[in-house]
Amino acid sequence: MEQERSVTMKTFHTVAFQYGPGGGNSCPVTLEADGLTGEQMQQMTFQFQQEAAFLLSPTAPGCDVKPRYFVPLHEMEMCVHATVASAMVLVDQGIIQHSPIVFESHYGPLPVEWERKDGEILIRVEQFLPKFQAKRPSDEELCRVLGIPQEALGKGPVESAATSRMKLMVPLAAPHWVHEVKPDFSALWDLCDRCETTGFYIFAPENNRSDNVVFHARQFPNRSGYNEDPATGVAASALGAYLVRHQLIPVAEGWNPCTVYQGEAMGRPSLIRAETQVTGGKITKTRICGTACYEK
Repeated sequence: MEQERSVTMKTFHTVAFQYGPGGGNSCPVTLEADGLTGEQMQQMTFQFQQEAAFLLSPTAPGCDVKPRYFVPLHEMEMCVHATVASAMVLVDQGIIQHSPIVFESHYGPLPVEWERKDGEILIRVEQFLPKFQAKRPSDEELCRVLGIPQEALGKGPVESAATSRMKLMVPLAAPHWVHEVKPDFSALWDLCDRCETTGFYIFAPENNRSDNVVFHARQFPNRSGYNEDPATGVAASALGAYLVRHQLIPVAEGWNPCTVYQGEAMGRPSLIRAETQVTGGKITKTRICGTACYEK
């Protein structure tokens, strides 16, 4: 890890994408974790009962830090809210002061830009070019597992999308349906396995907006150790690309932003900004913007 000063292993308890008191997604960030085994990291994460990041020295040239991401039951290839939290800690603790910070991710070098703005550290995490897959349950099965009628389904196809990890995009007709979902989680996890996706991301556009770029969402991560996630950067990034692909938001050359509110049904309101770049009519970049702070 390129550093301006030395540090010893220490865990900082943070929260990312917070939108008001009690909101956001918690993330313990452990610095200088090179001395830990993967099993020890998994055990620590199980004790935290939260998604966690462990920062190691990089092994790839040109990278500043190598993260490992865990949920209570397994390791993950990517976690955007943990990346936002990690970048905040690295900058705030004076360990890295240049931008971008290059994370050595499972998918390759991951530039993370940051700037100080209005007393916060605003962080932009690049993701990757989107991928889509059509494997999905029938509308009848999908609605039965989510506990909603079929008229709750909204505009746009049900399909898995990823800018890192696959999430099944489930458009609903209005925000109230997002909050009225009552999943059968055992059946939902089985559907995730069958559809080869890492979770369901249900979403609906905010009512009475002509620009159609504000959404309310919930994420149910497959077999993670908890049933719902208050803020999911990888899913919001995939949603941004999905919306552009199907022109469900106004699409123009350059960056196409959308705002995602998540965690409301959990009493942990979160705010994520997803941006999808279009060049020559094609998606050329994706990224997530947000902030993190220390958990009080």
